Amino acid sequence: LEPGSPKARQGIIPEEYVLTRLAEDPAEPRYRARQRRARFVSKKGNCNVAHKNIREQGRFLQDVFTTLVDLKWPHTLLIFTMSFLCSWLLFAMAWWLIAFAHGDLAPSKGTAEPCVTSIHSFSSAFLFSIEVQVTIGFGGRMVTEECPLAILIL
Repeated sequence: LEPGSPKARQGIIPEEYVLTRLAEDPAEPRYRARQRRARFVSKKGNCNVAHKNIREQGRFLQDVFTTLVDLKWPHTLLIFTMSFLCSWLLFAMAWWLIAFAHGDLAPSKGTAEPCVTSIHSFSSAFLFSIEVQVTIGFGGRMVTEECPLAILIL
């Protein structure tokens, strides 16, 4: 008898206990269909989780750092840029109001010392605000000892 022939399989062990027959159980499929599970992050790196119907949404602002990290990059850059711009505009308004209250904006023929030299308009006050906050140097604009309020704001 040759190995693998049907007659060679017949022997003392009943056919239902032969290992080759146990591995070939026709009742169960050989490969099960995999269930596709949803991904939390797509293959491109996009987040597939959407926050909806969240109670107490104010908690997002309690942890500003994590909220900014979770935002999309264009929104983060927009917030970053707008915060600098608003700060520069706020202090430019303060410097312009100090110059206006002291009378530095009106052209005068007197030799009265201004609070901040070379501030003649809002644009020069805006430039002075940027120069002060990013510490790039004052150039011709500088605070004098004429106004204590200007020294306090500096």
